[in-house]
This record gives sequence, structure tokens and C-alpha cells, in this order.
Amino acid sequence: MTMKNGSRLMLVMSILASGGHASMARADDDYGCRIVICLGNPSSNGGPWAPTTCGAAMDHLMNDLRHGRGWPQCKDSDMTVRQDNTPYDPCPAGTTAAAAGAWVAEGQRKAGARPYSGTSGFALVGTPRPSVADLSSDNAYYGPQACVGSQVGAYQVYGDPSGDASAVSRRDGRSGRDGGGDDGDPVTVTVYDHIVWQQPQSPNAVDVYEAGQFQTRIHY
Repeated sequence: MTMKNGSRLMLVMSILASGGHASMARADDDYGCRIVICLGNPSSNGGPWAPTTCGAAMDHLMNDLRHGRGWPQCKDSDMTVRQDNTPYDPCPAGTTAAAAGAWVAEGQRKAGARPYSGTSGFALVGTPRPSVADLSSDNAYYGPQACVGSQVGAYQVYGDPSGDASAVSRRDGRSGRDGGGDDGDPVTVTVYDHIVWQQPQSPNAVDVYEAGQFQTRIHY
């Protein structure tokens, strides 16, 4: 089942919703081909979990993956899947993932600010935060990942850049976790024109490609 554009996908989905057609019987009957169709379903038509056409098949797929039964195949499709191990979705277009543990902030440099004016040289939006920071003492939980746009500058501070004097110590039971605190080393905060925060999800994931082009990531 080759799928080249959204209009064809919408046509296929409307056929499935109406109970199928002789020319589409294989896709309607074959679990693997139905999954392929559902994964390519545009969000304007309900997305992969559209209740009337895809919900049951996608629930079936998630159950199979959780129980190690693997990915269903549809030999007539140009879609392929690859197993992945990450709790984050790909960063949106125009952004890239900041390094784990890097302190970032969203904002703009103030007009006329000197290069080494510190925090006073920037108009920040919100509070500086570390990307993918470990938020537990047993390394069992990780925070949101920062997808950053264009860098507009950087500044350094001593202690915790968020302004919480106890936060650095809480992260691992000692001060200076992120280069600040009692050891006297400054922490660098990089400022970007915009930041998108990706919330962590299940690290069990599959990436879906069509004709070699990435389409979506599914966590299960």
C-alpha cells in the first residue's frame, strides 16, 4: 500500500470508515497494512488513533509491542520502522536538542547591553533550567529536554542559576553539582531566542519512515 500524499490517505481512511471496498479488501483485512494506513493518517482526519478507523488496531499494536510480539508487516507498503530507545520526541524543525545538563534560558539581549554584562544584559522569559537534568537521587527520573533555537548570548552566575540556593545540593546531595555552589566555579547559562521543552515519555519507542523519510515516533 504505497502512500504518497495526504489526499490519498484521507481517501483510504474514508473507505475503511465506510466498511471497505473490494479493491481495498487486503488492507482492511491485513493487520499490518491497516497499521501502515493508520500511521500515515493525517491529524486533520483523526490521526493514528482515530476512534472509528484506527483506535482498535493501534491499541492492538501497542499491546503486541509491550509483549515483545514485534512489528506487523505489510509487504506492499514503503513504510519501515526502527526500534529506538529514548524518552523524547525529535526536536521540532528549527530547533536542536541541548546537551544534557546544560543550563539554558529563553530571551533576548537588551539593546545596548555590553558583552559581559551578565544577567542584566538579557530580557529573559521564565527561569533558567537545565536540559534533561537528573531530578532524583537514584537516577530513575529525568526532566524535560530543551530543544533550542538560535543562540543570542550567554552569561555566568555562581551557585544555582534558577535562583534557588538549595536546588544544586538537592539534585545529588552535594553542592556544586552543576559547576556552582561552594566550590566557587561559575555556571554558564546559554540564552536562546526560543526553547521548546520536550516532556519525557516511555523510552520504548519506534520511528516510522516512509520512502526513507522520517514520519513519526511512537512511544509504548
